[in-house]
Amino acid sequence: MTDRSSRPVIERWGAPLNLATTAVLAMHDRGQGAQEMRRFTQRVAEPRAAYFAPVAPEGLWFPGALTDPIEANQPDLDDALEMVEAALTQVTRSGFAPARTVMLGFGQGASVLAHHIVAARFAYAGAVLLAGGYLGPRGTMAPAEGRWDGRPVFLGLAEADPEVPMHRAEETADALWLRGADVELRVYPGTEHAINEDQTVATRRLLARVRGDLAA
Repeated sequence: MTDRSSRPVIERWGAPLNLATTAVLAMHDRGQGAQEMRRFTQRVAEPRAAYFAPVAPEGLWFPGALTDPIEANQPDLDDALEMVEAALTQVTRSGFAPARTVMLGFGQGASVLAHHIVAARFAYAGAVLLAGGYLGPRGTMAPAEGRWDGRPVFLGLAEADPEVPMHRAEETADALWLRGADVELRVYPGTEHAINEDQTVATRRLLARVRGDLAA
């Protein structure tokens, strides 16, 4: 997917770093770019969040389906996970530890973040995974390492999303619940692969909750 020698593109917006309570790593869907995540976060309107958004080359994080064999989505998946690490390095250098960082993704971006999260040995401040789940064929088990200790996770998708099988959203929710996260999986009627107003409100509430927890 990428030339590994090239410098990753990571866009930044939101609260000034010296005023931000929370960093948000925001990843876009297939066929999109950071501008779609920027527009979404403008609707969320969390005033104390600083956003860091990796940009997928040619708007694609991986070429196949979510439940294809992992090898079928390589080397693109590894490249996407490296982009996550590059963004997290920038987040850390900007003064935000994982405990002050929320993972936010839609579609393919949510799936890459879910894949990263379920393999991480540590927790983040929270996560919003919209129409996504970790990659791999049905029956792929997520590692059970790392504790989330009540930190919030929201997953939302249409019941017949054409890109995300319900069983994978459920498996992703279960994996994080087993680690102690406060998980909510919200399912909407229909087939639309999109971010709706209810998901926008849920994202706003989660970010406000994280801000409040950090201020406590």
